[in-house]
Amino acid sequence: SRAAIGEAARYAAERKQFGHPIATFGAIRHKLGEMTARTYAMESLIYRTAGLIDAALAETTHDGAAVAQAFEEYAVEASIAKVGGTEVLDYVLDENIQIHGGNGFVKDYPAERHYRDARVNRIFEGTNEINRLLIPGMVIRRALKGDLPLISAAKKLQDELLTPSAQPMFSDDAVLAQEGVTVSAFKSVVLIVLGTAMQTFGQTLNDEQEVLGYAADIMIDAYAAESAVLRARAAATAAHPRADLHVAAARTFVNDAAQRVEHAARSALAAMAEGDTRRTLLAALRRVLKIAPINTVALRRRLADASVERERYVFE
Repeated sequence: SRAAIGEAARYAAERKQFGHPIATFGAIRHKLGEMTARTYAMESLIYRTAGLIDAALAETTHDGAAVAQAFEEYAVEASIAKVGGTEVLDYVLDENIQIHGGNGFVKDYPAERHYRDARVNRIFEGTNEINRLLIPGMVIRRALKGDLPLISAAKKLQDELLTPSAQPMFSDDAVLAQEGVTVSAFKSVVLIVLGTAMQTFGQTLNDEQEVLGYAADIMIDAYAAESAVLRARAAATAAHPRADLHVAAARTFVNDAAQRVEHAARSALAAMAEGDTRRTLLAALRRVLKIAPINTVALRRRLADASVERERYVFE
């Protein structure tokens, strides 16, 4: 993704239409900004997951069983990284070809080779479809074994929906405070969808692959959004030279993730309930996902312009 963003930024700066570099056109700036925001979020997720696994391994005796247990502990996060990472990569490489236009199809430019080589990633190491079933499936199995307090958390959320809003993840004066609240909302949506699915389908839930797929998509966005917020907040706290770009990328991703999460949740709930029950669940969803939209056009333009100016992915 990083290399492709650099290629796209350099080409957009060089290629001219109507007497201007195409990098100055809003449609191209949107693409470059979105490529950057999605890559930033997924990169943050992968860094975070690798760090968690490294920390777990550091506490083991490094014998085979202990190492296997450490990897098993983060199997859900690994599946999320596989699905999210390969799909963001494909998105970025597809947009790279689009920015190159017809030149994206010829071997004079590397765009077409990147696109062809990356396509297999969504197939091997477990297809993304299989991993989408595994992500919520592993979480539910752990909950049923008592290893994960999913059921109690879902019941607690039901009670909270009848009371004033819960405290945000970060204080109001913190960097990305609103995005922290949004991430907390995403987690609540996961509980609503998985809790409803377990109650509705019980032992036959494994047969409801569409619902599991919606749940997986919500979990992927929730984990990626939180990872991006935590990384951007750390950059701002450390007064990183490009902290403003970290924040712009995180805000863009979280804002757009909210729309995807809402769509997936509404689709899942509609597949599980009818009549008054459906209306009650959708009302709960609206209560949780009170997300005010932000001006992502300006944020993407800032990310795009920084990529073109540096002729590379800005967080290298």
